[in-house]
Amino acid sequence: MKTLLQEHDIQLTEKHEGLIGVDEVGRGALAGPVFVVACYIKSGFFKVDSNIELTLNFRDSKRMSKNKRDVAFEIINELKNQGWVDYVIATSSVEVIESKNISGATRQAFTDALIRLTNNLKNVTDYLILIDGNPLKDFLFPHEPIVRGDDRSLVVSMASILAKVSRDRYMEELACNFPGYLWEQNKGYGTYLHRNAIKKIGASSQHRMLFLRKILKI
Repeated sequence: MKTLLQEHDIQLTEKHEGLIGVDEVGRGALAGPVFVVACYIKSGFFKVDSNIELTLNFRDSKRMSKNKRDVAFEIINELKNQGWVDYVIATSSVEVIESKNISGATRQAFTDALIRLTNNLKNVTDYLILIDGNPLKDFLFPHEPIVRGDDRSLVVSMASILAKVSRDRYMEELACNFPGYLWEQNKGYGTYLHRNAIKKIGASSQHRMLFLRKILKI
């Protein structure tokens, strides 16, 4: 039996050569970059039983355990090695977030990811782009918005998983250079302990100062 996410995308792949799902992670964090992933699956993806079996447990990455996300991350990379999937990870740094605000920085990462991915798909002319959330006005790429898409579309959930695992691992590494903020646990989000650490030791170069006004009372 196929999942609702798979069924959703099966219907779309009957009309297009492939699907691209785009999702972001880190938009609401107090520290660190925002990560965006554009993920592509071929139209024949769902005609292979093993592909369906391997992706049965995929859903919104936030609703998966760390272990299940890590397993899904490896599965997606194996599917990429087999030629069924391709993806690109794009980021916007804290500096970009500070200069363009979070919406502008996220939009820049969306654009970067899609430009790089579609450049890889030179022989594919008919693909549908699904973007998690609301439509992007005056965006470079025609797309179909899908609210809560990471729990409704398989390819969007793949982008969600790839983005979250990649950003979480990045923040865990970054935590080694910025001890005291517990980024290895909170991944830069505004938990109670993270906020208290900011109050005690101040902000770091990887904090988004626009997000800290209430905490630092500036």
